[in-house]
Amino acid sequence: MSDVFQKRKPPNPPRRQRSIYQVHYNLRPRTDEMTTKPLSMPFDSLEVQKYSRQVAGHTNTGSDTKYLGLLQCSNGTILKPILKEVQKREIDFYTTVFSSSDKDLIELRKFLPKFYGCKHFTYNGFEQEYIILEDLTERMLEPCIMDIKVGKRTWDPNASEEKIAREQSKYQKCKEEWAFCIPGYQVYKVDSGRLLKYGKDYGQKLHGHVVTAAVKNFLNGLGTRPCRALILQFLSSLWALQKWCARQTSVRFYATSLLLAYDAAKLRECCGDHGDSHGRKEKCRPSLPPARRRSIHSLHSPLSGSNFSGLLSPTGPVYKKFNAIPLSPTSSPNLPPPVSSPWTEALDKLNHNHSFENNYEDKLCKIKMNYRALLDQLSQETPTPNPWGTVKVIDFAHAFFNDGEERTIDYNFKEGIDNFVRVFESLLSETDDQVF
Repeated sequence: MSDVFQKRKPPNPPRRQRSIYQVHYNLRPRTDEMTTKPLSMPFDSLEVQKYSRQVAGHTNTGSDTKYLGLLQCSNGTILKPILKEVQKREIDFYTTVFSSSDKDLIELRKFLPKFYGCKHFTYNGFEQEYIILEDLTERMLEPCIMDIKVGKRTWDPNASEEKIAREQSKYQKCKEEWAFCIPGYQVYKVDSGRLLKYGKDYGQKLHGHVVTAAVKNFLNGLGTRPCRALILQFLSSLWALQKWCARQTSVRFYATSLLLAYDAAKLRECCGDHGDSHGRKEKCRPSLPPARRRSIHSLHSPLSGSNFSGLLSPTGPVYKKFNAIPLSPTSSPNLPPPVSSPWTEALDKLNHNHSFENNYEDKLCKIKMNYRALLDQLSQETPTPNPWGTVKVIDFAHAFFNDGEERTIDYNFKEGIDNFVRVFESLLSETDDQVF
């Protein structure tokens, strides 16, 4: 028996296939060396630098002093310095919330930035302990950020008389009227790409209707109507937070803030290709209905056509009347009056209920579709991946957990959230014509 069959060549290893993405961009297939390297964790050696997107809080006071502001890590996290002994309470707060079995605190986690613990870092020759948190603006090209300090009372029960007096003097009118204040924000203008920053000196002057105007400016809606999709993106989170505040009894917040962030580059994409007098691109706004096209036959014969003449009036289409062509030579040219029927009655109503100015049924249908999509988003157990607008609760150095008989609703925090939601709801009502 021949030994040819006994000396078979070993089979070739299966060829690693490349994805369509790799073929299109002429990329090499991934090897084991490329795929087995773990991602760097927040506790690994990191490169840190000054966080340029900070809009409120402590900042540097001089080139020869310790930097007091936020730092940015190379792995997509933010470092918040522990400057005072009281700020160590914030570490305990994050640790408790993310390890607790309390149902209120478990639900609170989705409103907080991701927490990665604490670590000492050295920056500009000074070593400092930092809280490591998620960078909410990491992948934003043009981040617009607003800091909202919530509550009329911004001092905790352990505050001294001097501390209480200082807090009462800050943002006095705004806190009294709205139960929140705006320490600062930055916004990229969608028409020019210019970055505008507003600090605490600006925030001290805000009160009354100017507060709503400031929020509208943050949303790139000053001088025009804001984008409905962006407002709903924020409201979907704010409504959920408002619902949680109305029933939670586990924690009390003092000097706690909301951080709102969205990408102006995404807003520019959302608003489309058609600019207005303000330079605003308006894909999210309804356009005028297109004019009706005429047939080739009607173009060459102005007397021909159908009952719908193609002419439009402010109240809808104009129907052209003409004598019907006899069906047979024996037909009488004097036609009897039209017989009333469901079809003619519906045709009479068409001009009133379906005009291009007051198409009520179509608008109601669009509103239902719009809010159905919103309810679907709110009912999802997991949020939309990579939303281009986000809201998180931050700053917990003055937060206290309730025990026993102290478990009551935090009305100080709740009032501020309710009023802030009311501002967004008023802006939403200005965009009802953007339902599509």
